[in-house]
Amino acid sequence: MHNSGRRILRWIRKALLWSLVALLVALVVGAIYQAIATEIDQREAFPGPGEMVDVGEHRLHLNCLGQGNPTVVLDGGWGYTSVEWSGWVQSEVANHTRVCAYDRAGTGWSEPGPNPLDANRVASELHTLLQEADEEGPYVLVGHSLAGLYSRIYAERYPEEVSGMVLVDSTHPDQFEGSGLALTMNRVVGIVGPLIAWAGIPRVFDLYPSHPELPPLQREQSDSLYYRTPHQVAMFEEMGTIPESMEKARGTGTLGKKPLVVVSAADHDAQTGALQEELTSLSSNSSMRVVEGSTHSSVVVDRDHARQTSASILEVVEAVRRGQAPMQ
Repeated sequence: MHNSGRRILRWIRKALLWSLVALLVALVVGAIYQAIATEIDQREAFPGPGEMVDVGEHRLHLNCLGQGNPTVVLDGGWGYTSVEWSGWVQSEVANHTRVCAYDRAGTGWSEPGPNPLDANRVASELHTLLQEADEEGPYVLVGHSLAGLYSRIYAERYPEEVSGMVLVDSTHPDQFEGSGLALTMNRVVGIVGPLIAWAGIPRVFDLYPSHPELPPLQREQSDSLYYRTPHQVAMFEEMGTIPESMEKARGTGTLGKKPLVVVSAADHDAQTGALQEELTSLSSNSSMRVVEGSTHSSVVVDRDHARQTSASILEVVEAVRRGQAPMQ
């Protein structure tokens, strides 16, 4: 090999080495920044509005308002906390019945628990949470996005504790059908994501999907919670379990005659819209509401769109009380 060729190889090796060193330094600096920022967030944070309930090896945050039966249980989508529900939906539903929102392990104000944060663990911990908090069932389960899968799995495991259900733009078990790449990416993110969280990359690049539609208090609460390391780690780990959660939900049965309302965003393509409509087959006592002009997040965080979600929840509450079908 000519001397010029050797010099080029040496230059490439040095460039790779210094690039690796620079990357490691950036990761270390990012991790230090993330740790300090998380500490500041926790020191200056808003206290959780609910109670911390021991579910075994850790505690979960549960915020309940209102009185009456049946009790409504709100479960947020991937990356969401009890805060998004408390902006509009929970306060409206609380005018008519008891309603509880909670944070899954590691997210929001809840403490991290043992891995993995999969569908089985979510259902088991929610069951323990409600029992330990003395929240009387049976419940109307409300699952947004990914939590729609969890609601179905909970109803399968504890059918006597579920009197009705509302699926709010729920993930469908067949949503990634034919897209093995999407499922593989979920698993990869579940492994790599926690390292990204510890390195502070989401915070540095301001990747937070802010919700300016929320009231000022909830907006500030959400901002203070989202970038904390435990929340970020739990989010990424949960993403890694999505393929298994889909498979688990696919194997669940129907709700029989228990009332069900499917709330769908309006911005879906034809295939996704058809999957949303297919969810109504989970009960012989069901209806569907497409919220005009809405998106996947706005059905919870936008005031006008959230009102329609609240109305759907109250339809099921009244159907449970009267033993009648939801309004068509």
